[in-house]
Amino acid sequence: MLRSLRVLLVTILITLSLPLLQCDAQPAAAVKTGQTPLKVEVQLQSASGRVTDYMAAEATASPSPTPTAAPTPSPTPVPTPFSLYWISDTQVYAYRYPKVFNKVFAYIANTAAEQNALGVLMTGDIVDNRNTQRHWDNAKAAIGLIEDRLPLWCVAGNHDVGATKTDYSAFLACGFCAADEGDQLYKDGVCWYDTFTAAGEDVLLLGIGWQTDKDYLPWARAVLTDHADLPAILLVHSFLTDKGNLTPMGKTLESELLSTCPNLRLVLCGHSDGSIRWAKTYDDGHTVNALMYNFQDDKKNGLGYLRILTFDPLDRSLHVTTYSPWFDDYDYQKDTEQDTFTLENAW
Repeated sequence: MLRSLRVLLVTILITLSLPLLQCDAQPAAAVKTGQTPLKVEVQLQSASGRVTDYMAAEATASPSPTPTAAPTPSPTPVPTPFSLYWISDTQVYAYRYPKVFNKVFAYIANTAAEQNALGVLMTGDIVDNRNTQRHWDNAKAAIGLIEDRLPLWCVAGNHDVGATKTDYSAFLACGFCAADEGDQLYKDGVCWYDTFTAAGEDVLLLGIGWQTDKDYLPWARAVLTDHADLPAILLVHSFLTDKGNLTPMGKTLESELLSTCPNLRLVLCGHSDGSIRWAKTYDDGHTVNALMYNFQDDKKNGLGYLRILTFDPLDRSLHVTTYSPWFDDYDYQKDTEQDTFTLENAW
């Protein structure tokens, strides 16, 4: 039977119905979807010439897959510089020039967004006489202009609490300082610490108010040690003289904190007259910069000056700008480099 058949010829006819060659025979669905029907016919021809269908099949070729586009990687966000306003020794404004006081804080409120400002720092002598309520009232009116807009971190100076016999009651009753949680405070606010977040990282602020004892030192050292991974800024009223030397309190802080706590990188102070910079690099390689300014004794030309501290997260630089909204004037000093300058690797 099948064995007796001698297969003379096996013809495989493959007919491809391609849309470009056989448009009339192309099913509409195939045209629409881009699929190409494939028809396969197999015939066996015996010696007698009889042709028998062996297989007939029709299949539809799968379309070529469309390559998936690789996702475009999102660029890494560039950390944005941020600013802090710094004001020192406003006692003459509280005593005699409340309009200057108001002008300074109105300027802060109006320019905070464009400066990307995160807060205000004050380094003491907010008022002239701690026992005169009018001075505190003038200070409250000015500082109230930034209420609910920016936090204020401040320390007391000798005029705020007394030079030799300190009394913090009036200073603390005002509630100026944003650091007000129990574990943030030493002696209810004589000293304090706080942190803020900027450019994706936390920064430590440590405030040490005017005092005559040294009992605060173990507490302050523990704060710096517990936050050793954060760059720290110290606010203190007295640290440098007008000649650039360390004051008695400055000497204590330098030996007890600056030399032993490498995360403490910047000191801000007032008290003395003028504008002074100080820097020291310690054996472990860390450098501390200290800045002091206080122009309020110049009643004619020194009113209303504040400093804008701009921190760059990319190169860790600190740019300092000195400006008076009262005079609409930059740089109190004739040597402008004393008032406008940049500190490299400063925090």
